[in-house]
This record gives sequence, structure tokens and C-alpha cells, in this order.
Amino acid sequence: MAVTGTGQLGDARMEVLAKEFEYIVGRNYIYSQSPISYVPAGGVLSGGQGYSSLRIPFYNRLLPANTTRSELTDISPVQLDDSQVTINPSLYGNAVQLSLKIQKESANDVFQIAARLVAENASESVDYVARTAAIGGRGFELANGTVRTAVSDPLTPGMLYNAAGYLASAPKLDGGMNAQTVGQGLAAVMRNAVIADLAENSSIILLGQYRDSAPETVLMGEVGAHMSGIRLIVSDYAKVFHGAGSSFGTASSAETLANAVDAGASTIEVSSVLDGVGSGYVCLGTIETTANGEQTNVETIWVASSGAGIAISGGAPNGGLVYDHSSDAAVTAHRQVHAVVVFGAKALMKIHDAEIGANPQLLSPKVDGLLDQWDSAQWRWFGGFGVRAQNGLYRLEVASNRQVLGI
Repeated sequence: MAVTGTGQLGDARMEVLAKEFEYIVGRNYIYSQSPISYVPAGGVLSGGQGYSSLRIPFYNRLLPANTTRSELTDISPVQLDDSQVTINPSLYGNAVQLSLKIQKESANDVFQIAARLVAENASESVDYVARTAAIGGRGFELANGTVRTAVSDPLTPGMLYNAAGYLASAPKLDGGMNAQTVGQGLAAVMRNAVIADLAENSSIILLGQYRDSAPETVLMGEVGAHMSGIRLIVSDYAKVFHGAGSSFGTASSAETLANAVDAGASTIEVSSVLDGVGSGYVCLGTIETTANGEQTNVETIWVASSGAGIAISGGAPNGGLVYDHSSDAAVTAHRQVHAVVVFGAKALMKIHDAEIGANPQLLSPKVDGLLDQWDSAQWRWFGGFGVRAQNGLYRLEVASNRQVLGI
């Protein structure tokens, strides 16, 4: 089947879509935003280099030379110490395809709506790749206990001070709070629920109190700063390990779905009654107890009752489930564990293809079918992220007094 460039979209309309795509992509980065993430020298890949992985060198600072030197004898030179970060670039992308029929029958410009959703998907997807690298850092602290399954306490000011201590030698961010009084040049990414817990137990300095001094240095998602000097970034996509913490109250049992359910479903049927739950939040899917990657078959839902047949609310646009789930999917009443990642500057290295660019690329819409009956909108990106140095980021794993619906 032949696939050709579309003739249905004029150059002017394509230009509008491209500008909107670029605008949306640039405003949705959290983990991959500069200066938390940066492209090092050698990080732009040209065609024909044949890299399946790329080792990026960087050089350590020299130690202070605080001894007196003789005027009669020469000094001994010191070696430059270097380190290497290996990053495996990969191809990422997504596409939607719309029939000519639905475009003609819809009262809205369905293709423009689809193009906007594709742009949001592009930036969120690349940011997820950066998030995966960020949460895999070596340094971490649990709110309580020695394992993730024991976590039940919210974020405390003491944990932020601990993070600042761990990151004392990390490169610092510019701007933000006045460095002479409070600022430490660090930033932390978290959900709204976590910052609400922190605000109940500590002093938060609102963004408006220091933004005017250097507005160009405000980070995407920055809402304020803590007295530890850590700037606070709020994102709905901050990592949550769903169902990974301790159990709720008297909830003791883990059940399974009696029947498979599709994404968007608003009811589920469990194998038996959920003990100690009543109405409230439960985790559906395989809980994330130890891994630090991205799991796409687990979500938090709200159940209207604890009976076998249950009406639910989920994080999908229609208020239902985000994912499909098989009949043996676990249903558990355990706390979410939030991964609050604290960064210095240049914590993540980013590499990308020279032709596609540092950001995802919107491809020209395609027309498919012998009757040109399908339009498609698509994006692609080739690159990857890696942790520059393990002393440049720190992960705090905490619970929250508030659950988060969805993924």
C-alpha cells in the first residue's frame, strides 16, 4: 500500500501545526528541562557514526592548591581525572490515524485536536525517558523503614536538609532564591500532594517573593522554595510507585480481578470483598516494590464500595481506568510511595540525533489508503538520557496524607 505526503493539508496549515507543536513541547519538560538536563560536548549524533551506545567523558575539578610553592623548584603537574557516562540512544515516537469519514462528519477540526494531543504526548514521552534516568540514581532515603513496602510517612524538612547535604558538591542552579540568604542552587520535583504535606509542617516561600529578581531563571513547574534552599517543582508526572508502601489502616488482604477490564472501564469485579477498605483508594495492577523503572500496568483508583462488584473512578479522560487489566490483576490497599528527586545543575546528560534535533520532531502528515481515506499525525525522537554523576541527584521516597488518582 502506497503512503504519500498529504495533499489535504496546505503548507500554511502545516506551519501553524508545527508552531503549535513546538510551543507545547517546550512547555511540558520537567525532568528534561535545562539546566537540570544538558547536552554535553559530543552529545549530538550525526548520521553514519554508527553508535549503539555513547560514552561521554567529563573531567573532575582540581583539588585546591593550598600549599606554598618554592621559588627555586618547579611544581609537579597533576593529572586530570575523568569519568565517563554511557548512554544508549533509542528511537521513540507515536502516531494517530484518523479516517476521512470522521473528519468530514465531526463539527470540530479533529485533525488539529489530534495534532495537539500528539504534541503533548511527544514532550511527556521524552520527559518520561529523562524521569526513568533520574529515579535510577544511586543515592536515596526512605521516609521510614529500610524497605519501600514499609514507607508510611510524608516528606519532612529534615529529609530535604539531608538531600542538600548529599548534593553539597553538585553543580548548582542559577537564579531562584537569593543565594546570600537561603538559596542552595537545588530543585526537587514532586506531586501536589507531597508539597501540601510539606506546607503543613514547614515554611514555604512562594515563587512571587523571589521571582522578580531573576524571572528568566524560573524553572518549569516551579512554585516556590523551602527554607533548606531547595526550589520546589510541582508536576502531575512526578514518579509515583503505586501501591508500594504500607497498607491502609485495617486493610489486610490483596484480591484479584474476577474478570478482565478494558481501559476506560468504570466498574470492576473483584474475586472477593476487600477487607478494611469501604470506599476509598486502592491500587490495581502489579505493585512497584523494588524496581526504579517505568511500569505501565499499575494505577490508583477510587472504589465506591468494598463489595465484589464495584463502581470506580480512575485517571482516564472519561474518569475510568487508564490501562487494560487481565483477570488476575492484583487489587491491593497500600499507600503510594512518591519519588521526590532532588537535583543540582546538569544532573542529567542528554544526547540526541542532529537531524531530528534536541526536541521531538513533528513529521509531515501522511495520507494512507488507495482512496486517501486516512490521515495520520506523528512524532519521533532519537536520543537518550543518563546520570552525569551520582552525587548530582538524590531520591526521597515518601508517602502522603493524600492519595493521587491515576498513574
